[in-house]
Amino acid sequence: MNQDKVDILERALERQKKARKQAEEILEQKSLALFYASQELNKANIKLASLLDEKTSQLKGVFENINDSYVVIDIDGNVMKMNDVAENFFGYDLNLEKVNVVNLIYNEDYSYAMKSFSELMESGKFTDYTARIITKNKEIKWVHINASLIYDSLKKPIAAQGIIRDITVEREKRLIFDMINNIMKSILGKENIYDIAWEISSSIANYLSTDDCVIYLVDNKAKTLEQIAAYNKKAIQGKQVLNKVVIPFGKGIVGNVAKKGTSEIVINTSEDVRYILDDERRLSEITVPIMNEGKVIAVIDAEHKNKNYFIQEHINTIENIASLVSLQLKSAINIRERNKTESINKELLRKLEKSNEELHEYAHIVSHDLKSPLRSLAALTSWVKTDNIDAFDAASLQNFEDIDITLETMENLISDILKYSSLDAVVSEDEVVELDLLIKNLIHVLYVPDTISINILNKLPTVKGDKTKFQQLFQNLIGNAIKFNNKENGFIDIDVESYNSFYKFSIKDNGIGIQKRHFDSIFKIFQSLKKEKNSSGIGLSIVKKIVDIYKGEVWLESEINKGTTFYFTIKK
Repeated sequence: MNQDKVDILERALERQKKARKQAEEILEQKSLALFYASQELNKANIKLASLLDEKTSQLKGVFENINDSYVVIDIDGNVMKMNDVAENFFGYDLNLEKVNVVNLIYNEDYSYAMKSFSELMESGKFTDYTARIITKNKEIKWVHINASLIYDSLKKPIAAQGIIRDITVEREKRLIFDMINNIMKSILGKENIYDIAWEISSSIANYLSTDDCVIYLVDNKAKTLEQIAAYNKKAIQGKQVLNKVVIPFGKGIVGNVAKKGTSEIVINTSEDVRYILDDERRLSEITVPIMNEGKVIAVIDAEHKNKNYFIQEHINTIENIASLVSLQLKSAINIRERNKTESINKELLRKLEKSNEELHEYAHIVSHDLKSPLRSLAALTSWVKTDNIDAFDAASLQNFEDIDITLETMENLISDILKYSSLDAVVSEDEVVELDLLIKNLIHVLYVPDTISINILNKLPTVKGDKTKFQQLFQNLIGNAIKFNNKENGFIDIDVESYNSFYKFSIKDNGIGIQKRHFDSIFKIFQSLKKEKNSSGIGLSIVKKIVDIYKGEVWLESEINKGTTFYFTIKK
């Protein structure tokens, strides 16, 4: 090796020695800095521990008796101290385990918690922090926290302390109160059972934090329960229920609760044979009846995917809701039933009107078709009798006379049937009828024997209605009183009494009287107690029909051989 190469290697070796020496000097400096930093940190920790001991010593008497939790954390959120209340509340023992406040924050409240911690670091405190935490036992609690920073002698923050008050019960009560209040506001004035049921099911589902709550309506006639609202995947737009389930009374958990009228919690539906699978199986079920006047009118049923989810507090709350909404729901049920009945009645009335029109038309046709052959028969017998008057003996002539009487009776009967069928229920209130004048005109028209006197005891009122109907009404009653009076000094007294909403009329005679057992039957068509030539048994049935049209009542009092009084009312 020549001298040049030797010189080069010596210079490289020299540079390497200098570089190693510089690295050693830098490493020594860094180690010394780290040592000093470690000493400062130890001093800070000693100061913090000393400060905490001092604070603890100063406040020991206070925190031993405080009812709320007291917690101290370092700047990184590690829990350094808890009082006994806090340890019991959170469930942690700092002697056995380390805890960071991040582990205590409820997931949905994380952003709010970080924002509040930033506020604490910037301003040195925060107040009225309200959120949820999770205990070691996975219980969710609502808390109210006031916190402040702890500083060292150089005014540098080294820790934070907070007073934590458990407001779970208060919060739950407030939430329940607000929920119930919102339910009552939402259903106020509603008359549709589906709208009311939807508000109930959605509110309860939110309260229970479940995606399934169904309202069943009881059908007492069919002894079934029908789904009318569902807060789950069965509900679609318009709040309708897809594939409605109808449960018989006593079947399933819902049917059993409806039958017994008592609430029930099922902790594991997979072990309950009563469980009815609907859209999907859920392991917990809570069922509460809605009662009205001691009867179950509906059932609230909610399910949760986890078993053993519902608690007694849920039962108490939902029972309170059920009690408050029962009156409104019952009112809506009554309105629906009334609407159904009105709809049915309208259809029946329409059919009845059509039937009456057909019957009226049919009666006229039958009357014409029946009277024509009767009149032909009467004419034929008259011609036979006239053409052979000298050939018939007295018995034959009597037979011809009986035939004439029979034909006349049949024609009168047909005429009376036509009169009865022509009476419709349409009341005309446009016509003013002076009953006093109407009766006086009737007396002049009717045949009244000299042995009978007709007396109007009080002036009869003026009413609104159909004059023809009133004429038929009084004519039949007065006519009967005349026809069935066998006294030498007979009388018929017509009177009226006025009441707040109706008139009460009476027509009294001293005729033959009527046995009490016939009081009801005489108002039926073709019911005549005494067979008379001119009596078809339709007169009193016409009276009853007219009184019914004017929404009144008709009845009588009578004694055999002493007389009869007919009473009837007409609304004013």
